[in-house]
Amino acid sequence: MLRFSFLGFPVSIHWMFWLTLGLLGGLIGANTPEAMQRVLVWVGAGALSVFIHELGHALTMHHFGARQVQIVLHSFGGYASSERRFARGESFFVSAAGPFLQIAAGVVIWWIMDAWRPEALLGVYFMKSFVNVSLIWAALNLFPILPLDGGHILQAVLGPQRLKTTLIISLVCAVGFGILALTRGQIFITVFFAMFAYNNWKQLQGEPPAMMP
Repeated sequence: MLRFSFLGFPVSIHWMFWLTLGLLGGLIGANTPEAMQRVLVWVGAGALSVFIHELGHALTMHHFGARQVQIVLHSFGGYASSERRFARGESFFVSAAGPFLQIAAGVVIWWIMDAWRPEALLGVYFMKSFVNVSLIWAALNLFPILPLDGGHILQAVLGPQRLKTTLIISLVCAVGFGILALTRGQIFITVFFAMFAYNNWKQLQGEPPAMMP
C-alpha cells in the first residue's frame, strides 16, 4: 500500500485501486505509448477525484468530533472511517459530504475549462476525465443502495428502526440498476450492482454482508 498523511488524516491506497482505475481507463487496449499516457492521466484524474470525495467524509467526521479518522482507497472507490459513532443527523451529513465535495470540485474544473484550457492535449484530457469522474461517479454514489453513500443517507433518513425497509429499497434499486447497466453492455458496473444486491439480500436474511472487493 501507498501510505501518507494529508491534513492530519492517515491515507492508505491499495494497489487494487490503481489497477481498477487503469482497467476503467482502457488499460487492456492501451497498445501504444500515447494510449498508455491517456490511461495514466485518467488514473491520476480518477484518483484525485475519489480522494476529494473521501476527504469530504473525513473532514465532516472531524467536524462532528471524530479524532481518529483515516482514509482508505481500494478497488472501485474507498472509505473514510473513525472511532466515533454518529447520530442520525450527523450520519446524514457525513454521508452526503463526500459526493457533495466531489461534485463541487467537478463543477469548479468545468467552469475553469470554459474560461481556460491548457495547450497540452493531455492537460485537457485530465480536466475532462476529472469532471466526468467527479460528476458521474458522485451521481452513482447517491443511488439509494447500501453500501453507497445514497444508501447510508436513506438509512439516516429512515432511522435504524426501519433498516429492513432500507434494505428492501436498496435491493430493489440494485437489481433494477444492475439490469439497466446490463442492457447497456456495462458489464463492470453490472457486477458491482449484483454484489450490492447480494449483500443486501444476505443482510435481509440476518447474515453479515460479504466482503466487498
